Amino acid sequence: MAQFKNSEHLIQTKAPAFEKDWMPGQKVPNAGIYRCKTCGDEIVVHKDAAIPQIHHEHTVLGPVIWKLLVFAQKHPSRP
Repeated sequence: MAQFKNSEHLIQTKAPAFEKDWMPGQKVPNAGIYRCKTCGDEIVVHKDAAIPQIHHEHTVLGPVIWKLLVFAQKHPSRP
């Protein structure tokens, strides 16, 4: 489970980006922490990068399906 120290650096939102499921190999539009819906494992993926194809496998649990947990944003004053 993702952890944090200072909640003032996080904003709760219902952005649509959190609704999509991602499969290994798909490119993601948001940098952030992605959580496997099947086993709870978490990874960091950069913006416009692909979810790793061979991060881990499930033999009995089912397919590896990722969901955005926390996304990172650039500071608005920086290009």
